[in-house]
Amino acid sequence: MSEGNYSNAHGFPWVYKTLGIGKLIGAPVPGTMTAVWWETLVDPSLVFGIPQVTVTDVNGNALENHQLEPDILIYNTPEEAQRNYDAQLKAAVDELMKK
Repeated sequence: MSEGNYSNAHGFPWVYKTLGIGKLIGAPVPGTMTAVWWETLVDPSLVFGIPQVTVTDVNGNALENHQLEPDILIYNTPEEAQRNYDAQLKAAVDELMKK
């Protein structure tokens, strides 16, 4: 997971953590789990989203605006990205190899 995750890419790790399937590894994910209706205006370069469905936990708390924290915090640096190196993926593989 990473800070670039959005919408379902927030929902998937949230379910993974909620069900206790395994550890979350990477960077925090902003709380963006909301269903959005996308509209394109007459000028196709203008697109906007209208939130229409709130996703909630079993207690009725909205996932939107609630950041999801990883169990193992690790960021990919810009320098690593330029070298096509993924520290988050390596950390995940290392964690799996412990099992």
